[in-house]
Amino acid sequence: MTVHESSLSPCVHAILAAKLGKKEKAYEMYMRTARLDLDDYNHEAHEGLHITSMAGTWMSVVHGFGGMRIQDDRLVFAPILPEAWQSYSFKVLFRGETLRVHVDRSGYRTELVARNP
Repeated sequence: MTVHESSLSPCVHAILAAKLGKKEKAYEMYMRTARLDLDDYNHEAHEGLHITSMAGTWMSVVHGFGGMRIQDDRLVFAPILPEAWQSYSFKVLFRGETLRVHVDRSGYRTELVARNP
């Protein structure tokens, strides 16, 4: 249990909730990390922004909702789609290849965007 006073906490909880199939909790924690400074949860936005929470927002989408993991030396995905969303997509660079992952109500697809030297 935690009170999520750290800006690093909600994104980790979003990722784990998604992995455990707790979509509503994952989305709740995602919204907390995504809106930390916008809603000034900690009443300290005037002191500066929480860059770690911004990175945590990306991590929540890719590792949480996207379910991105490395298994047997390969990227695998186990995506879920939050009820409030129609779709989402993201790009990742893995071993010199840029992949685009798109998730919508019909499932997900990956596309090779570029091979990088």
